[in-house]
Amino acid sequence: MDIINIIKNSVPLIDLRAPMEYQKGALPLSINIPILSDLQREKVGTEYKKFGQGEAIKLGFNLLKTEKKELIKLWIKFIKKNPETHIYCMRGGQRSQIAQLWLKEEGINIPMIKGGYKALRNEYINILNIASEDKKKWTVIGGRTGSGKTVLLNKFTSSIDLEKHAMHRGSAFGSLMKEQPSQINFENNLAFEYQKKDDKSIFLEDESQRIGRISLPRSWYDRMQRSNIIILDVDLDKRISNIISEYISEPLINGQKNEELNTLLQKSLFNIKKRLGGLLYNDTSTDIDSAFSKTSKITHYNWIRTLLTNYYDPMYDYQIESKMNRCVFRGNENEVKNYLAEIEIK
Repeated sequence: MDIINIIKNSVPLIDLRAPMEYQKGALPLSINIPILSDLQREKVGTEYKKFGQGEAIKLGFNLLKTEKKELIKLWIKFIKKNPETHIYCMRGGQRSQIAQLWLKEEGINIPMIKGGYKALRNEYINILNIASEDKKKWTVIGGRTGSGKTVLLNKFTSSIDLEKHAMHRGSAFGSLMKEQPSQINFENNLAFEYQKKDDKSIFLEDESQRIGRISLPRSWYDRMQRSNIIILDVDLDKRISNIISEYISEPLINGQKNEELNTLLQKSLFNIKKRLGGLLYNDTSTDIDSAFSKTSKITHYNWIRTLLTNYYDPMYDYQIESKMNRCVFRGNENEVKNYLAEIEIK
């Protein structure tokens, strides 16, 4: 099976690379069952540099004497649950060949990916590059902070949630108390989802090129800047309510403590201190502390309203002005929802 069909058909994968390699860049639907640990790989690499490939291979086999049986058991367990499994290492070399041989000795013939991770990674990059010029119709949904753009978009099969892939909401307060993926993993997962989309239309939320510390691929971002834009208009009170629900109530319901959430919000506020100015920063910081010292969530209303009206809304209005020539529709939630539904059907 060629690489593009492996991706299209969601073929399960066993990644034989060391954990450190896997953490730097993994592939969707892959599991890391490494043939060598990080330390073992380092030792083999040193042996290779000093004495060449032959001695390095010998050392590798010696290191794996006690672990071979357990490794094979783990591979077979995964393969039995996922009969279409393919294996790969970095370039489809020694590690893949050894694993393939060991499995064959157990009566299991497993395909290995020619070119390994490098070949798969290149295909994911190619998917992203092609996406920037393909015939699908991209539509970008904009709107002021708190408008509920993500919630609306996720009602459509044509949508791709960039913030979900980036594990960040995109704004200065966008951290989800979770570590963001590596840039490589973000790109791989984005390409994987895009390849699976059969829709003629793609819906995306209007984003900056950076989402937290993740960057959208330049070609992808450039296409977003050329695409039609729809603006979702939501009144201030509703936006404040949405933000309280998403940034305050949901984290607390999910087990986050008041002190932790307060610390996270204060850190985010500090990151925009220069833009706010000292007086506004101090007042807002005090209001956040005050809100968390009380039990009623309505106490968060004031500091959120202050940030929206004094910081986020003016900034958004300035940015959207340059995009109005691409605006093809604007309306409330129901109007935008109906408009997107018509586009998706076409």
